[in-house]
Amino acid sequence: MTEKINILFDSKIFMEALFTVTSNRSGIYFTSWNILQIMQKNNNFNIILTYPNEYENLAYLRKIKKTPFFSQFKFINVELDGPKPLIMKNIEKHKKNKNYIKMFYNYLRLVKWEKNNYTINKEIFKNAQIYISPYFAIPQSILNQEHIKKFYILYDAIPIIFPESTSPNHTEIVNSFNKDIYSFCISQSCKDDFLKYCGDKLDANKMFVTYIATNQHYIPKYDKQELLNVLKKYKIKHNPNDKYLFSLCNFEPRKNLIFTINCFLKFIIKHNIHDLYFYLGGNIYKYFKDAFTKILEESGEFKHKIKLLGYLDDSDTNILYSNSLFFTFLSKYEGFGMPPLEAMQAGTPVITSNNSSLPEVVGDAAIMIDYDSEEQCLKAFEDLYFNEDLRKHYIEKGLERAKLFSWEKTVNKMSDYIINSLQNK
Repeated sequence: MTEKINILFDSKIFMEALFTVTSNRSGIYFTSWNILQIMQKNNNFNIILTYPNEYENLAYLRKIKKTPFFSQFKFINVELDGPKPLIMKNIEKHKKNKNYIKMFYNYLRLVKWEKNNYTINKEIFKNAQIYISPYFAIPQSILNQEHIKKFYILYDAIPIIFPESTSPNHTEIVNSFNKDIYSFCISQSCKDDFLKYCGDKLDANKMFVTYIATNQHYIPKYDKQELLNVLKKYKIKHNPNDKYLFSLCNFEPRKNLIFTINCFLKFIIKHNIHDLYFYLGGNIYKYFKDAFTKILEESGEFKHKIKLLGYLDDSDTNILYSNSLFFTFLSKYEGFGMPPLEAMQAGTPVITSNNSSLPEVVGDAAIMIDYDSEEQCLKAFEDLYFNEDLRKHYIEKGLERAKLFSWEKTVNKMSDYIINSLQNK
């Protein structure tokens, strides 16, 4: 193709994550970040970042434009409705506010800015061919542009399968589905689930399985001293001769951590093991704290064997993966399952569930079990704790399996699908 493809890429997730609490940078944020980084290098694409109305006057927009990576992009307001009467209405409502004059002049500045840029935005929209939403619902102003091919990145059907997880954003996404929508699905399981629950609104031929990769480049890093330094940072006293299991995830019910902890306690009690600990990293929810406290109360002399590390800095996860005896991830459902892939890259054996997308990620390079089978879980613990050769086997298999996933492969596939969508009108 001689002319560049004009792509509008929704930047809202970057604005929210870059300037809020670090722990809000979820796997979806990193997925979006890696995809945009590599897509920007494609000479076939001209990428313009969009943002919603509500970000017009916020510091987020000014700050993001000054960051080294984002400074290379043009930003445009995703709306095409010209100056915003609602802002003026809001100013009238707050006339007695001491900041009224400041608000009024901000409004005049905004009107002037929009009048100057309205024609430019219209021209950009007119020439745009692709719109990509890495997370949020596609705005109506884009849905109304029939000449633009709209792409979602779909991660999982968790809010549909687990109603307690439903979010307003997910509902808006599902409500925006129609047969013209394209989507990148991060696993075959993800695609199958959306077709199962929303198949009447989607076209299966416009849904493309596009596996993602890990947030960082993990490598085997077996360094006991560095491990001690990292654990000290999280107030964990660790004897260099002790061993530990590791788990990393958000502590929500779907992650099944209470079950895994109970299996761990039964395992060490059954075999009278005193040199093994269980370290858990991730954001801690209140429900988990309550259940965890109850477990500790019932664990007696073994309660010190389980340690909550909380949210982990990205720079610390590699060393925690690599030096663990094995990694456990017995989730009830995953759209992709990035932590098992990270653990395999870091050179540690993995025990994970045999459901949803997880078999697609680990293949035969991990021990897979039913997430609710205590018998299978204890057997897997025994196999990896007592059998060094088996551990080495899964380390080698995991390292090879992990090589199948990379962001370059992800974006290359996406790029092919984008180009094909424009050729198949």
